[in-house]
Amino acid sequence: MSTKILVSLSARKTCFALFERGGLTGFTTYDNDDHALRAFGELIARHLDAPVYLMVDTVEEEYRTEHMPHVWGGARREMSKRKLAQLFRTVPYRAAWLQGRDTAAGKRRDDVYLFLALNSGDLLRPYLEYIHARRAPLAGIYLLPQVTQALASRLKCDTAGVLLVSRQQGGLRQSFFLQDRLRISRLTPLDPLGEPATAESYAAEVEKSRLFLYNSRLLPREARLTVLILDIDDGLAQVPSLLSQDASFHCQRLGFEQLRAALVLGPTDLPRDPEALHLFLLGKYPPQASLAEPRLTGDFSSHRLRAGLYAASAAIAVSALIWSGYNLYRGYANQAATQSAIADTARFRSQYAEAAKQFPATPVAAEHLRQAVEVADQIKKFRRTPEPFMQLLSTVLSEFPQIELNRLDWRYASTTATTQQSANVSPSAWQQQGEIEAEIRPFNGDYRAALQLIERFAASLRAQPNVAGVSIVKLPLNLDPASTLSGSTQDSSDAKPGAAQFKLGIVIRRES
Repeated sequence: MSTKILVSLSARKTCFALFERGGLTGFTTYDNDDHALRAFGELIARHLDAPVYLMVDTVEEEYRTEHMPHVWGGARREMSKRKLAQLFRTVPYRAAWLQGRDTAAGKRRDDVYLFLALNSGDLLRPYLEYIHARRAPLAGIYLLPQVTQALASRLKCDTAGVLLVSRQQGGLRQSFFLQDRLRISRLTPLDPLGEPATAESYAAEVEKSRLFLYNSRLLPREARLTVLILDIDDGLAQVPSLLSQDASFHCQRLGFEQLRAALVLGPTDLPRDPEALHLFLLGKYPPQASLAEPRLTGDFSSHRLRAGLYAASAAIAVSALIWSGYNLYRGYANQAATQSAIADTARFRSQYAEAAKQFPATPVAAEHLRQAVEVADQIKKFRRTPEPFMQLLSTVLSEFPQIELNRLDWRYASTTATTQQSANVSPSAWQQQGEIEAEIRPFNGDYRAALQLIERFAASLRAQPNVAGVSIVKLPLNLDPASTLSGSTQDSSDAKPGAAQFKLGIVIRRES
């Protein structure tokens, strides 16, 4: 994992840390003065290519929750950009944070946006000047409550409404989350005159926030509220006992070990400091929405592109190395196999020469024998018998016992070539063809029934999978309307009484 430079800014203090290998290192705290700026410059100089993440904890912040139509792509960007301009027209640091979709029954499932703004950039200005002067990649600017959302989703509270309370360098921070999504946050400086705040003052501020949430309808009055006090340095241990808890209100204190277990951290991954907790969340789970303008994060975009190119180049180099090693191995294996085949060929030729000396003399040359064998193989390859044709015909005739076969003609030749041209046609164009002469016995003189039976017989032949076509060559009765009716009312000695004769042509499907 690459190194990240993490910075937490408040009105009084500035905290720096590095995020490496899944944990914080080098966590330091300074008064917000020139000494802190010099330390920041030295930190950037030591890590020139590390991206910088700025987190601001100040009272000069604003939150607006809006429902907007569910759209995609460029339309979504343009819509959120126009809304930002309406809400925060003159504010330079602002962001639209998509928080999901409205799941209330009977509604059209609009997108829920949280619009954030930092109304003053005085805290950021000197640090941004250092970043710009040294061309350090700025990853983003975030408000501290944005970072806390990653923790709220991992604490898995039973209630929909959760109020996270923590004591930061700037005062008491209270952030309200509904369904694990940030809705509003408030920072209260409790010791403006330098006197330390008491547990009673902290409890009073929590009670004010509780009443505000119900009165502003951010939380329905019948809903239950959970207050989680993040007490990483044991400075808020007495606050839960000072809050009046009832059926709709539950307060729980989370100490350092409980927070470390919730985030699955080792003993040395997180310093015991409230600012360190949020810096760790910033390094591990940076929010998607940044308050920085695109012109400020241009170097970070180039940094990510460069890192991606390096990663792709490394992957290609490793793949090429593996492939080259495989080809080298196969080359050695093929060379060994070739040498073995050459040795085997020489040995077999020697053995054949020794055996050939014992062969008796042949009446013809060996070359003539070879040609005769090849011709015999060629004849055998194209040899065909009427056995498959007869098996096909026998199968179909077994379904029609009243049809008797009188004559069968079979041939294997081209369907397009004449008899004189068949010898010049390639055998690959040949097909098995046959013609049968049959009759219906007994025949009672019902030609209509006889014609229907012949049609069923021809259809059954066509249904066979290896039959390419069946044609009716002759019927017992001439149905051609152009034919001339002739005959005699006298009995003809040539007609076969009790029989209806017909003739069919059958073509077997060419083998692929």
